[in-house]
Amino acid sequence: MPEQEELPPPPKKGILGFGKQEQPQGPDLGNVTNDINSLSRRLRLIEEGSTNLRRFLQVTEDNIIARNKHYSAELKTINSDITEIRKEIQELRDKMMLVIKELQFVARKDEVKVLEKYINLWNPIKFVSQNEIEGIINDVLDKRERENDKSKQP
Repeated sequence: MPEQEELPPPPKKGILGFGKQEQPQGPDLGNVTNDINSLSRRLRLIEEGSTNLRRFLQVTEDNIIARNKHYSAELKTINSDITEIRKEIQELRDKMMLVIKELQFVARKDEVKVLEKYINLWNPIKFVSQNEIEGIINDVLDKRERENDKSKQP
Protein backbone atom coordinates (compact mmCIF):
# COMPACT_ATOMS: atom_id res chain seq x y z
CA MET A 1 0.00 0.00 0.00
CA PRO A 2 1.15 3.44 -0.75
CA GLU A 3 2.01 5.57 2.17
CA GLN A 4 -0.55 8.13 3.09
CA GLU A 5 0.43 11.61 4.00
CA GLU A 6 -0.34 12.59 7.53
CA LEU A 7 -2.78 15.42 7.78
CA PRO A 8 -2.44 17.91 10.61
CA PRO A 9 -5.00 17.45 13.34
CA PRO A 10 -8.01 19.75 13.20
CA PRO A 11 -7.86 22.78 15.47
CA LYS A 12 -9.21 22.20 18.92
CA LYS A 13 -12.34 24.11 19.90
CA GLY A 14 -13.00 23.69 23.51
CA ILE A 15 -14.68 20.70 25.10
CA LEU A 16 -16.67 18.56 22.73
CA GLY A 17 -15.91 20.90 19.93
CA PHE A 18 -17.89 23.73 21.39
CA GLY A 19 -16.55 26.64 23.13
CA LYS A 20 -14.42 29.57 22.66
CA GLN A 21 -13.34 30.12 19.11
CA GLU A 22 -10.35 32.18 18.18
CA GLN A 23 -11.24 35.49 16.70
CA PRO A 24 -9.50 36.12 13.43
CA GLN A 25 -7.14 38.96 13.88
CA GLY A 26 -6.82 41.74 11.25
CA PRO A 27 -3.95 41.65 8.89
CA ASP A 28 -0.65 42.91 10.16
CA LEU A 29 -0.42 46.27 8.39
CA GLY A 30 3.25 46.83 9.18
CA ASN A 31 4.31 43.74 7.29
CA VAL A 32 1.99 44.53 4.39
CA THR A 33 3.36 48.07 4.15
CA ASN A 34 6.91 46.76 4.16
CA ASP A 35 6.03 44.21 1.51
CA ILE A 36 4.35 46.87 -0.67
CA ASN A 37 7.34 49.20 -0.28
CA SER A 38 9.73 46.38 -1.15
CA LEU A 39 7.65 45.42 -4.20
CA SER A 40 7.45 49.08 -5.21
CA ARG A 41 11.26 49.41 -5.02
CA ARG A 42 11.71 46.21 -7.00
CA LEU A 43 9.22 47.40 -9.62
CA ARG A 44 11.04 50.75 -9.94
CA LEU A 45 14.36 48.92 -10.36
CA ILE A 46 12.86 46.68 -13.02
CA GLU A 47 11.34 49.70 -14.79
CA GLU A 48 14.70 51.53 -14.68
CA GLY A 49 16.44 48.46 -16.04
CA SER A 50 13.82 48.19 -18.76
CA THR A 51 14.22 51.87 -19.62
CA ASN A 52 18.01 51.48 -19.75
CA LEU A 53 17.64 48.45 -21.98
CA ARG A 54 15.33 50.39 -24.29
CA ARG A 55 17.87 53.24 -24.51
CA PHE A 56 20.67 50.78 -25.13
CA LEU A 57 18.66 49.06 -27.85
CA GLN A 58 17.80 52.42 -29.44
CA VAL A 59 21.46 53.47 -29.49
CA THR A 60 22.43 50.08 -30.88
CA GLU A 61 19.77 50.31 -33.60
CA ASP A 62 20.91 53.82 -34.51
CA ASN A 63 24.52 52.65 -34.72
CA ILE A 64 23.54 49.68 -36.88
CA ILE A 65 21.54 51.93 -39.21
CA ALA A 66 24.42 54.42 -39.47
CA ARG A 67 26.93 51.65 -40.17
CA ASN A 68 24.56 50.10 -42.69
CA LYS A 69 24.33 53.42 -44.55
CA HIS A 70 28.11 53.82 -44.42
CA TYR A 71 28.73 50.30 -45.68
CA SER A 72 26.09 50.70 -48.35
CA ALA A 73 27.81 53.86 -49.63
CA GLU A 74 31.19 52.11 -49.58
CA LEU A 75 29.72 49.14 -51.42
CA LYS A 76 28.31 51.42 -54.12
CA THR A 77 31.71 53.09 -54.50
CA ILE A 78 33.45 49.73 -54.73
CA ASN A 79 30.93 48.50 -57.30
CA SER A 80 31.43 51.59 -59.45
CA ASP A 81 35.22 51.16 -59.16
CA ILE A 82 34.92 47.53 -60.20
CA THR A 83 32.76 48.50 -63.17
CA GLU A 84 35.32 51.13 -64.21
CA ILE A 85 38.17 48.66 -63.85
CA ARG A 86 36.28 46.12 -65.96
CA LYS A 87 35.82 48.71 -68.69
CA GLU A 88 39.53 49.58 -68.59
CA ILE A 89 40.47 45.90 -68.75
CA GLN A 90 38.18 45.45 -71.76
CA GLU A 91 39.79 48.46 -73.46
CA LEU A 92 43.25 46.99 -72.75
CA ARG A 93 42.15 43.66 -74.23
CA ASP A 94 40.86 45.40 -77.34
CA LYS A 95 44.12 47.32 -77.74
CA MET A 96 46.16 44.16 -77.21
CA MET A 97 44.13 42.38 -79.89
CA LEU A 98 44.77 45.30 -82.24
CA VAL A 99 48.51 45.15 -81.49
CA ILE A 100 48.51 41.39 -82.08
CA LYS A 101 46.75 41.84 -85.43
CA GLU A 102 49.26 44.53 -86.41
CA LEU A 103 52.17 42.34 -85.36
CA GLN A 104 50.93 39.62 -87.70
CA PHE A 105 51.67 41.95 -90.63
CA VAL A 106 55.14 42.91 -89.39
CA ALA A 107 58.17 41.25 -91.02
CA ARG A 108 59.74 38.44 -89.08
CA LYS A 109 63.37 38.16 -88.14
CA ASP A 110 64.18 35.65 -90.88
CA GLU A 111 62.48 37.84 -93.48
CA VAL A 112 64.54 40.82 -92.37
CA LYS A 113 67.74 38.72 -92.59
CA VAL A 114 66.87 37.76 -96.18
CA LEU A 115 66.38 41.43 -97.03
CA GLU A 116 69.68 42.27 -95.32
CA LYS A 117 71.50 39.67 -97.47
CA TYR A 118 70.03 41.12 -100.66
CA ILE A 119 70.88 44.68 -99.62
CA ASN A 120 74.45 43.66 -98.81
CA LEU A 121 74.66 41.81 -102.13
CA TRP A 122 73.39 44.73 -104.17
CA ASN A 123 75.19 47.35 -102.10
CA PRO A 124 72.74 50.20 -102.76
CA ILE A 125 75.11 52.73 -101.18
CA LYS A 126 76.96 52.71 -104.46
CA PHE A 127 73.76 53.32 -106.41
CA VAL A 128 73.40 56.68 -108.09
CA SER A 129 70.23 58.76 -108.27
CA GLN A 130 68.79 59.95 -111.59
CA ASN A 131 69.81 63.54 -110.87
CA GLU A 132 73.36 62.48 -110.15
CA ILE A 133 73.54 60.53 -113.42
CA GLU A 134 72.17 63.45 -115.38
CA GLY A 135 74.72 65.69 -113.73
CA ILE A 136 77.57 63.30 -114.55
CA ILE A 137 76.39 62.98 -118.17
CA ASN A 138 76.15 66.74 -118.49
CA ASP A 139 79.65 67.11 -117.02
CA VAL A 140 81.03 64.54 -119.42
CA LEU A 141 79.29 66.16 -122.39
CA ASP A 142 80.53 69.61 -121.37
CA LYS A 143 84.02 68.25 -120.99
CA ARG A 144 83.91 66.70 -124.49
CA GLU A 145 82.61 69.88 -125.99
CA ARG A 146 85.46 71.82 -124.48
CA GLU A 147 87.93 69.27 -125.71
CA ASN A 148 86.38 69.44 -129.17
CA ASP A 149 86.45 73.20 -129.02
CA LYS A 150 90.10 73.14 -128.03
CA SER A 151 91.00 70.72 -130.72
CA LYS A 152 89.29 72.84 -133.42
CA GLN A 153 91.23 75.86 -132.47
CA PRO A 154 94.55 76.27 -134.34
